[in-house]
Amino acid sequence: MVSVSVKVSLPKSDAFQSKKWLEEISRVQRQTSVPRLKKLFQQTVFGWSAAKKPDFGWAQQRTSDEMSISIYPTGAAAGTWELVNAGSPAHIISPRRGGFLRFRPGYRSATTAGSIQSRRAYRSGQFVGARIVHHPGFEARKFTELIAQEYENPYMNDMQGALNKIARS
Repeated sequence: MVSVSVKVSLPKSDAFQSKKWLEEISRVQRQTSVPRLKKLFQQTVFGWSAAKKPDFGWAQQRTSDEMSISIYPTGAAAGTWELVNAGSPAHIISPRRGGFLRFRPGYRSATTAGSIQSRRAYRSGQFVGARIVHHPGFEARKFTELIAQEYENPYMNDMQGALNKIARS
């Protein structure tokens, strides 16, 4: 499973292990970080058709010295998102039951490498047929890396705000 995880390292001090500190960090992660991260993930599939669009789940983990949240693709299309995120080497495509493949040769993908933005994909040109297609593969979109980079500073600000709120109370 591919996911973006963000975490807060907690000092060993008993003061930082108190319930009020842990609950405030947990609350900010759930109420602020999860919606923001899900929105970034949803940008990656904005232009995808509904049948090929995954949902995004999340999980919160806590150990003795850190609290983290992970966002990850779910549903039937999760594998497609993971493939687009990782990229694909050149490969051969053949029909499932013999016969011919039928497709339009002009294609604009919904995503591009180096961007979490998505647009509607489209195909163009006259239909052609082939027994096999030598697909050139495609470059990894690296959504997880891009999302982690984009959310790093807002996350640090959110966590600092949570810590400041507790320190003042």
